[in-house]
Amino acid sequence: LVFNRDIKRVQRDACALRADRADYSLLRQEIAERLVDRLNDTVRKLPQAAEMGCADGLILPMLAGHGGVTSLVQCDSSQRMLDLCQTGNVGGIEATTRLIDEELFAFEKQSLDLVISNLALHWVNDVPGTLHMVHDALRPDCLFVGTMLGGDTLVELRHSFAIAEMERDGGVSAHVSPFADVSDAGALLSRSGFAMPAVDTDTITMWFPTAMEAMHVLQGMGENNAVAVRRPFMSKDTIMAAAAIYETIYGEEEGVPATFQVIYLSGWSKGDGNQKPKERGSANFSLGEIGEVHVLGENPDAPPTPGRPRPPGMDSSRE
Repeated sequence: LVFNRDIKRVQRDACALRADRADYSLLRQEIAERLVDRLNDTVRKLPQAAEMGCADGLILPMLAGHGGVTSLVQCDSSQRMLDLCQTGNVGGIEATTRLIDEELFAFEKQSLDLVISNLALHWVNDVPGTLHMVHDALRPDCLFVGTMLGGDTLVELRHSFAIAEMERDGGVSAHVSPFADVSDAGALLSRSGFAMPAVDTDTITMWFPTAMEAMHVLQGMGENNAVAVRRPFMSKDTIMAAAAIYETIYGEEEGVPATFQVIYLSGWSKGDGNQKPKERGSANFSLGEIGEVHVLGENPDAPPTPGRPRPPGMDSSRE
């Protein structure tokens, strides 16, 4: 096992008890909004939904008017988090809660139209197994959408701790949990039975006054280390050295950055309604004609315009 699920549950319980927990939800909220917005990419109605790893129920009020959702089962491994979730009719959605570990997503087969998960999968030991259970819970031709943190997350913190430990202790141990690579994400969906798997990424950078403040916020978010085999104790000297290295290497005028690579996943359960590739030879254009394609409304006989600006909405941080 990579992660100790009991430790992660305790960490989530501690987050739920914080009176200032809303101050640590900015990243989760931003990613949740982007995730829910992706439901607008489909015209399918997905009335029966479940959320895996719902935390304090941040996504529920965002779902109104998206995907035709009429009922939502909010699932989490922390009862204290579930106690914070809204239930009943919220924005036209009938909401309930259920205590379920993400690694044991036990729903009846073909009972759901939509499963949504925000920043929960990167703490799961057997991601293919969990996604397989999600696939089984979906009706034919229904949707899973989720997010998880990718391998470039918190690269600054990892480098700083590695240097500090080599200097002070003569070795390196894990202080940031391992994350999945983008190249593996699509394969995870395919191995779990999903059709039309889609994967893309965002890079979000948060800025903090100091390195110690960044570590404090990570703890408040519940994203602190939960690796099963880890160093039980780290000296104050090593922690302070890591903070100093962090600020020396990565510090800028506005503070120190913390990078989060967000992987967005989506896939459809197999069914007769799945899109299928066209028959071979049915294309209307040749790839060799791509250079001759013109923007609609332009004169096809006019020479191409040099230095055409990038289309709106393009972001260099998105892949």
